[in-house]
Amino acid sequence: IGDVVGHDTEAAASMGQLRGLLRGIAFDSAEGPAGVLSRLDRAIEGLQLRTMASVLVARLEQTPEEREQGVTRVRWSNAGHLPPVVQDPDGGVAVLDGPHPELLLGVHPDAPRRDHVTTVARGSTVLLYTDGLVERRDQVFDEGVARLCAELANLADRPVGEIADVLLARLLPDGAEDDVALIAVRLNEQRG
Repeated sequence: IGDVVGHDTEAAASMGQLRGLLRGIAFDSAEGPAGVLSRLDRAIEGLQLRTMASVLVARLEQTPEEREQGVTRVRWSNAGHLPPVVQDPDGGVAVLDGPHPELLLGVHPDAPRRDHVTTVARGSTVLLYTDGLVERRDQVFDEGVARLCAELANLADRPVGEIADVLLARLLPDGAEDDVALIAVRLNEQRG
């Protein structure tokens, strides 16, 4: 998930270019999310795209042993984007924050990127979102993320298909001031 700096047609065009580049790099790479972001940063520089963006790349991974244990690893790298949020099967919510925010894409092509990994139980919901969901003129990111977590904690019994709609209705009752993207993935129980 990502968000390009700016709100005009040029920003929208840049987002389309970055999305296409990211998909191609991720498809053709055995590297983890940090490696994918590093390659995308170099492509931005090499192609002279003159844009900056916050991007979070996450990957769900599972070994046969983890499958037997009913757990999945979330591996992510974050280029200046808001942190992922995870709701466990019992409704507990955690923000997956790394130790230090990393630079936005487009700032420096050799910016260091790191992978972060956590293990989550099957039945958990992983949520990725843009700042339009949690930032307002009268509310800073931290307050918005805390409110998102509080609302998400109340949705453990809802099907994943409803979560985005309910969160949008509760967090943006009067509509969004900025563009909003929201991805919710539920790690369903596995059989056999």
